Amino acid sequence: MRGILGLVELAILALLIALLVFVNIAHYLLGWAFLAVVEGQSMEPLLLGGDVVIVIPDAKSISLGDVIIFKNDRNEYVIHRVVGIINCTNAGKLLYMTKGDNNQFIDQVTFIAVKTSIPCPAGNLTLLKTGSTAFDYSVISAVSDVKRGIDSSRIVGKVLQIGKVIIKITGLLVH
Repeated sequence: MRGILGLVELAILALLIALLVFVNIAHYLLGWAFLAVVEGQSMEPLLLGGDVVIVIPDAKSISLGDVIIFKNDRNEYVIHRVVGIINCTNAGKLLYMTKGDNNQFIDQVTFIAVKTSIPCPAGNLTLLKTGSTAFDYSVISAVSDVKRGIDSSRIVGKVLQIGKVIIKITGLLVH
């Protein structure tokens, strides 16, 4: 029995190494993927501190519910979920409203991210339906006058997911 467990552990380790090599080769040769290490608690329980995610630099195909990585006004990377998309008709661009799964408020109403987000006074808003009436109401009331969102120029990419499952390596890095 111990020998079989050892072989399974070895196979998992080999697959993990192959995945990491693939991601690095894809990044350096094709420029389309890289790894990010999660810090903090804002995306718990989905992503924990020390988890490693694969980031695909693709700011053009972001949908409601996607987990993206963007730079805030302090030039720090933030990994949060897209909870709203604003079609900013007067500027001809899309803005993305984000929120950490473990955070109470959307990023655009917190004092840290206000400089990161840009206003869109005449935009049409599409919200991710969370099933929480209180959350949906707080988002709508927070953006009722001037809608704010993350511009695509600040978005580094989105976290790789298959269907609705985020691809991550858990427990690789321990703080």
